[in-house]
Amino acid sequence: MQSQLKLNTEEMEEQLDKHLDPVLSFRRSAALPAEKMASLTIEQQQFGLHWVSVIAATNAEMAYQFAANYSNAIKDFKQNLEALESWIVESMSAFDKKGLQLSMTVLHDSQKFAENYFLKQRGVTLDEIKQILATFVCGLSGRPLKIEMADRIYTDTETLFLPNLIGDYDSKEENFLYYKLLTVYLWAQNWYGTWRYDLDWTIQSYDDSKKALLLFHNIETIRLLQCVKYKLPGFYRQITHFLDDYYQLQQSHHWQPVFFALSNTNCTVETSINLLEQYYSLLDPVHLHFQGSLNTDEVEYIKSLRIISEKKLFRNLLSKISAEKKQKQKKKENTNEQVADSEFAIKKIPMLPEEQFTDAINYELSLDGQVISPSVEMQSLISSIYQDIGEIPEDYLAAAGPGQYISENDQAEDNGDDVWSGVYHEKDASFYDEWDHIRQYYRKNWCVIREVKVQGTDDDFIPKTLSKYKSIVKSLRRCFEELKDENKNFKRQTQGDEIDIDAAVEGYADLSIGMELSEQIFIRRQKEERNIAVMFLVDMSGSTKGWINCFEREALVLLCESLEILGDRYAIYGFSGTSRKRCEIYPIKHIYEDYNAEVKARVSGITAKDYTRMGFAIRHLSHLLDGVEARTKLLISLSDGKPEDYDSYYRGEYGIEDTRKALFEAKRRNIHPYCITIDKEAGDYLPHMYGAANYALIEDINQLPRKVTDIYRKLTT
Repeated sequence: MQSQLKLNTEEMEEQLDKHLDPVLSFRRSAALPAEKMASLTIEQQQFGLHWVSVIAATNAEMAYQFAANYSNAIKDFKQNLEALESWIVESMSAFDKKGLQLSMTVLHDSQKFAENYFLKQRGVTLDEIKQILATFVCGLSGRPLKIEMADRIYTDTETLFLPNLIGDYDSKEENFLYYKLLTVYLWAQNWYGTWRYDLDWTIQSYDDSKKALLLFHNIETIRLLQCVKYKLPGFYRQITHFLDDYYQLQQSHHWQPVFFALSNTNCTVETSINLLEQYYSLLDPVHLHFQGSLNTDEVEYIKSLRIISEKKLFRNLLSKISAEKKQKQKKKENTNEQVADSEFAIKKIPMLPEEQFTDAINYELSLDGQVISPSVEMQSLISSIYQDIGEIPEDYLAAAGPGQYISENDQAEDNGDDVWSGVYHEKDASFYDEWDHIRQYYRKNWCVIREVKVQGTDDDFIPKTLSKYKSIVKSLRRCFEELKDENKNFKRQTQGDEIDIDAAVEGYADLSIGMELSEQIFIRRQKEERNIAVMFLVDMSGSTKGWINCFEREALVLLCESLEILGDRYAIYGFSGTSRKRCEIYPIKHIYEDYNAEVKARVSGITAKDYTRMGFAIRHLSHLLDGVEARTKLLISLSDGKPEDYDSYYRGEYGIEDTRKALFEAKRRNIHPYCITIDKEAGDYLPHMYGAANYALIEDINQLPRKVTDIYRKLTT
């Protein structure tokens, strides 16, 4: 235990030597860090020594670098220990992901981290509000737009690129509103046609193309804000205090003619291009802080790919409409003769002046002169094409010939196993935190998980299991049928099926002392609707190979047979993996999936895989179960041993503590975890992980199928 007295330099060096000995030498000692730390307060000294010991457990060199920079960092963080702790955790996270070099970069630049930290206290990060902004922009018109982080503010017409952090304003509310301003502004570029023309070609005709692009951007910003003002007047009123430089520009007599010209609701991007030509030599571009930049090269590339793709898809949809009409015509005329090709036409309906800033793109699609109502997919596609081109070109209206195009739904699915071949990458993976009990912090996005299909086995395993446990199955069915029809007694009711003896005795006692007899002296029997959702987490680690795997599958067969009688919602998932980067979940039965032949084949196809890294699996199933509406939620694990992986650090206390933390997280979601194990040493660790009453040890593996169903019955009644 550390002394409560302030340490001098010699005592501090002695304490540091204990943790930093592996990286000290005759050329480098702990003397200099000790001298600096000796000048700190007792609280700061204890805080620093604690983290030196924690970091040294991961890497002694990183601990030395922390000790060497700690005193300066205290000044940078204004003696805020909470802020210091964030800096330390960030450095360790950098070590986890990229190694010592990146960690040292963080440790050596505490001033920059401190500035960002205090900025974040009042600011808003994109990660915090990304989903909110995505939902917000989805409610606006136009094609769906993704939101990503970037160093610059711009759009490529499919993604809005925004800064990672905004903290220039006094409150989180103001900084969030500024994010919304940027989002709406970039959306407006897409919806109101900024990218309808090849701007590169337009700009290159000027002597100073850079000036021309910046000036066009200013002019187009004025037009877009006029559009937003008419389209979203309430939102525009909210953001006016962000537009000081815009209003200053409006007051400039040089720019007033441009503002006047763009005040007309009929203005388009062509208006801005014409104004650029008119005022190029008369005006200089200005910087408006919210407008970001125009990335013309990227836009043209993305737009060209989309135009090709959407033309194919549009013609393919027309082909389907044409084919359906031909089929109907043949049936009506009762003939197999060739029907003439149909002709499509589309025309844009002029808007009234008051409709200029509405969401609608008014058009009329007709087939052989008759107006038709396009599908939702077709409407969305037409809207996107209009945004890019401003019309539906004539060559789009020729329906695709047979076999020319493949619909998106007909494209071959990716093989999930391909992602593991060659060098590992994290395409389409999910990420979960993992608890590091030494640091007392989560390793962020540490486990890379992927759901992997279970290859079903078409054999006689299920019939053989039902035959082997014939008498037990019969007994289980009878028992679970009784559970299903079981009535619940509600005591102390004003009316019911029989007298509540306890209530009657109490009522008689009340009468004997002159009190009034209560009317609540009956028992009412009522069948209570079961509202249970359960997920079974099955250990598919290599240690289950052989008989254990067989008995696990038999237990699942009996469970499924029983639960089908009860009608409880249930799912079955297997888990295994190798290292944090290959954590695998095996869906055997989804919660709303029927217990059909395909599911039975998957149960039969359960095989032993790799290791028992358990925390990620509990977190993933808790996440899935959290999305299910049920009064009672159970997460039942079937396992043959303690959590472990091939890497030594996950074995032992680390894996147990991570799993325990994952179970606590599940409980906070009102999910009740329970473990059924055959590990005879389970008493050493399961009470710590699950609690003394939340696990069952089955010492005889042969009893597993029988016991599992019995345990489930007890848990749910």
